[in-house]
Amino acid sequence: MHFPGDSTWQVSSRTGDTFALYVRDALGLSTPTADAVPPLNAPVPRVHDVYVPETFGPAWDRWWTRAVESGGALTAPSQWPVGPPAQLRAAYDAWHPAPTSPGETTRRDRSRNDFGLALKEAVGQLTTELGHEPVFDLNLIEIPVRGQFWRRTARRTVLVSDELRSSRNVLAPLESVIRDLAQ
Repeated sequence: MHFPGDSTWQVSSRTGDTFALYVRDALGLSTPTADAVPPLNAPVPRVHDVYVPETFGPAWDRWWTRAVESGGALTAPSQWPVGPPAQLRAAYDAWHPAPTSPGETTRRDRSRNDFGLALKEAVGQLTTELGHEPVFDLNLIEIPVRGQFWRRTARRTVLVSDELRSSRNVLAPLESVIRDLAQ
């Protein structure tokens, strides 16, 4: 999804691949990287009958980082950490909500509309302040985690919870990033 401005700014938005987060929640994995992102919105049943190697925590951290950078954890099974992810794929498919279900479609449309209004407001305020439209390119990755979560992962890339994205509270972090990118 894109929110094109005129030729000076653009915001791209995509949903984040939740498979790596599902694996983290199902295994109860705790590392600094894993703990820095809230749990998924929909409860994930804990899995106790899967062998988890001691090295899995650091491997998960690298996997999550690559998944955010590359567009998803499901896109490259050859890059999955050895062990549990392959064993949890069927459980993930059963847990994951269908993206075309009426509930998901309604939620996505509402979130898109609410965010579009907040984006226009932030750009409008900055345009007034600068005397011209800001020049920037921003990539949002929406993840379905609990609470109002926002994390900048690269200069032009931000992780945002679907709850924050559809809230007026998104204005402050959004304006802050746009202001930084426009400098």
